[in-house]
Amino acid sequence: MVVALRSAPIHLDPRMATDQSSSAVLQLVVSGLVTKSPNGDFIPDLAESWEILDGNRRYRFHLRPDVSFHDGRTLSSKDVVWTFQSILDESILSPKRGALSQLARVEAVDDLTVDFVLNEPYGAMLGNLTPFVGIIPDGAQPEELNRDPVGTGPFRVVERRPDQVVVEAFEGHWNGRPRLDRVILRDVPDSTVRALELQKGSVHLVVNELSPDVMADFRADPRFKVVQDPGTNYAYLGVHMEDPILSNESVRRAIAHALNREQILSSIWRGLGVVSESMMRPGHWAYNENLTPIAFDPALARALLDQAGFPDPDGPEPRFKLTYKTSTDATYLLQAQIVQAMLAEVGIELEIRSYEWATFYNDIKQGNFQLFSMVWTGAVDPDIYSLTLHSQRIPPAGANRGRYRNAEFDRLIDEGARHALPEERRPFYLRAQEILAEELPYITLYIKANVAVMPADLEGYENYPSGQLFSLARAWWRDQPSPSERSE
Repeated sequence: MVVALRSAPIHLDPRMATDQSSSAVLQLVVSGLVTKSPNGDFIPDLAESWEILDGNRRYRFHLRPDVSFHDGRTLSSKDVVWTFQSILDESILSPKRGALSQLARVEAVDDLTVDFVLNEPYGAMLGNLTPFVGIIPDGAQPEELNRDPVGTGPFRVVERRPDQVVVEAFEGHWNGRPRLDRVILRDVPDSTVRALELQKGSVHLVVNELSPDVMADFRADPRFKVVQDPGTNYAYLGVHMEDPILSNESVRRAIAHALNREQILSSIWRGLGVVSESMMRPGHWAYNENLTPIAFDPALARALLDQAGFPDPDGPEPRFKLTYKTSTDATYLLQAQIVQAMLAEVGIELEIRSYEWATFYNDIKQGNFQLFSMVWTGAVDPDIYSLTLHSQRIPPAGANRGRYRNAEFDRLIDEGARHALPEERRPFYLRAQEILAEELPYITLYIKANVAVMPADLEGYENYPSGQLFSLARAWWRDQPSPSERSE
């Protein structure tokens, strides 16, 4: 099976990987202590069970016996300790350290029991113990794992080139050998080429990476099936909060009112998503349904810009100029052009700068931007606000790339994370979303639908909340022999 990715993976050590393509590979190659079901619930993975002790300050995990790494080593609590302790003690400089700030230490109780000791109760702990930080062998270093990844997942890496990663079924997987013999994850950066490769059969699966314009053709073609579900992938405009112009709240609000988000969603994305006022999707337990929608109102946008000290000059000159960074993907370039036209209507000149993914992503991580557009995948727990907007998560300690700082927001996010039950956490996140709606460090666009396109004879594929590839461990081709027939 060949899966098309929009870019090549950047790093295959799960402690270091933050880009979507690296995560896609690691979803097949490494395993977490827990994983997620297709409906988003946490279920056992390398840990067959766990318990919460000491007033929610200690998570004790009981590992499965006889789990093997791809190189033949047997999983033990030492591997779990190394994976996380190397992040905590900064043996490696992991961008995921900020997400583990409540974790004090990891201790081996015995070979198959490991304790996660917290500084304080942390309701979102399990979300950081999925393949987001997959377990690696004791002592493994980022350079060697990036070159030759070793995990306990259902597939093992057998080849890595600049444009593709090849994984094969792992015969020794604790949950049985996958029915697919081999999966090739290929870098196909152009959405039009991804569609053409699907049509001719040289690519078999594309998840959330096709132009909406081609979806009707695939739905009408009996050779293909389209699996669509509500998504958790959050599209937004990122704002550099230290920029002399964008640090003005009225400017940010003017930009938000200048954007017709419904039109962007319907015209570019053909309605494959919903407009949201929050990173949480409507209907989520932490979504604040009382947020006032930011209406498309160019007249109000112009008035706000006037009040902010940027009057509309006579003649063709703009009020001011901004740069907008995006990737070279055709659909996102078109979105940038529509945003450019909408902002021009209120007197803001937007210069679009598009780059190959690796260059673009590095600029964003370095804070080298004024505006940019990206998608956060997997906005399923409100603790994502800590990683993305907490003042203590400015890179390299996290992903607060726009340098947003608000002490009350930080307090609310920290307090929300201390509680275990959603009903206890909810009030803190409701108020935090109100602050974000007031200050707009992100300009929310929409929540994308999850859409996967594949040949009609692929069986067993299921959409996961953020388009993860976990179900490939259970997928098979319709005419493929069953495991028992293969062994005969």
